[in-house]
Amino acid sequence: MRIFGRSAEQGEVEAYVVGAMPRLVGLAYAMTGAREDAEDLVQDTLAIVVTKWARISGAENIDAYVRRTMVNLLISKKRRKWTSEVVSHEAVTADRAQPATAGVAQRVTDRDAVLELLRELPDRQRAVIALRYYEDLPDVQIAAALDCSEQAVRSAAHNAMKTLRRLLPAREWQEVR
Repeated sequence: MRIFGRSAEQGEVEAYVVGAMPRLVGLAYAMTGAREDAEDLVQDTLAIVVTKWARISGAENIDAYVRRTMVNLLISKKRRKWTSEVVSHEAVTADRAQPATAGVAQRVTDRDAVLELLRELPDRQRAVIALRYYEDLPDVQIAAALDCSEQAVRSAAHNAMKTLRRLLPAREWQEVR
């Protein structure tokens, strides 16, 4: 991957982007629940990171800055008025390959069910769950990324888990019908 410009920092930026890309896409996917949205979020985040690299590279924890930027971008995008696009189920599932075994099918089904439940959470709760369980961050780092107190992180995590526990039996019951 080549980053524009010919500065002495170009190699450093490229190395960071290449190394961080899989992690960032995974985190963004956990926060957005959609692959395309995750890729867009990472692209927007890295555009900011690359343009501000001279300032960011001196930070104690570059990943924390990048995560904070990603969360802020996600929240600001959610606040904008979006026109919603209706997409058919066939269009969404057309590119999915048929799983080779029942075990793979079950894992895919379970993952999709979890992501569907996560989409029902408010943005902050979804971000807390993604940062806690996907990035495995402690509450203090999550609080820094979300610009809130550790108590607010714990409260958001508690409320998110409470909501997920309430929604899960309802989903299982709906599927049994």
